[in-house]
Amino acid sequence: MAVVVLFSTVCRPQHACACDICAVYTGTELQESRSGLRVGIAEQFTHAATLQNDGEDTDNPADEWLDSSITQLLIGYGVHPRVFLQANVPIIYRSFQRAHGTRTERSSESGVGDLSLHAIGTAYSHVSENSLQRVSVSVGVKLPTGSPSRLREELGGDAHADDPNIPPVFRSHRFWPRHAKSGPPSGIHGHDLALGTGSTDVILGAQWIGTYRRLYGTAMLQYFVRTEGSFDYTYANETIVSGGPGVFVWLSHASTLGVQSLLTVDTKGTDVMHGERLGDTGMTILYAGPAVHWTWKTNLSADVAIDVPAIRNNTALQIMPDIRVRTGFVWRF
Repeated sequence: MAVVVLFSTVCRPQHACACDICAVYTGTELQESRSGLRVGIAEQFTHAATLQNDGEDTDNPADEWLDSSITQLLIGYGVHPRVFLQANVPIIYRSFQRAHGTRTERSSESGVGDLSLHAIGTAYSHVSENSLQRVSVSVGVKLPTGSPSRLREELGGDAHADDPNIPPVFRSHRFWPRHAKSGPPSGIHGHDLALGTGSTDVILGAQWIGTYRRLYGTAMLQYFVRTEGSFDYTYANETIVSGGPGVFVWLSHASTLGVQSLLTVDTKGTDVMHGERLGDTGMTILYAGPAVHWTWKTNLSADVAIDVPAIRNNTALQIMPDIRVRTGFVWRF
């Protein structure tokens, strides 16, 4: 799952302050009186090549791997100094190699993913001579704009196209099914490759940022409330928690540069299809890694983060991530 990228809501002090704290306001995008248009782009690349069965590494005889690139196009508008609206348009490209019966399949999927719309508001802000605190909250809705056709692969290996219980769209589609009756099982499934879920979901979030002189810290929570989508398939609810300490290594009125140590936990239960839970869909991952944040004036900000799994736990047989790289650029008009 990609973290949903949100522009920060902003707030500005109404009094003069020391040079460092002025630069911090720019670096943390805290400008209460500024609204208007913002555009951005964010990229998340994930390489997964470790096969795990119930949380334990296992042999990978087909040399399975999955590379996933999710590019989010961002556009937002501040309708009030403390209220911001945003739209995310994901463009997805996934390439993979996996076992398919007695042979090895190598292919790719690409297209537009599920569009999401968000409202973000500043719930609390406090500014002093040497520090600031801000809490923002968000609510969003994810719309079924991406193709869910790969979910058809989740049919069991004993299913037949003439089964009256199988939706007609399954019978005619080119994907039939991934659970081959011979050869090694695959850890790359239809739910891993689908561009969309076919469901309308709710995304709830909260974010905290605090600074003291050149030190800062962040914390972020996102919770995805899933509903039933295409083909009677329901992705499990998902929770993402991220945060860590950082330090501004460069502060000036024109630019800032901060480095941060991040921990991220991503956890979800097992998905449901036709009322039955799918054992190969649950996982919990703890990522750790560095992040770099850079700003230029009050217009441009950029972020780069590298996430390496420190703990990986999963249900049944799944391909698991080995590294994740996230970047983002935002321009404010």
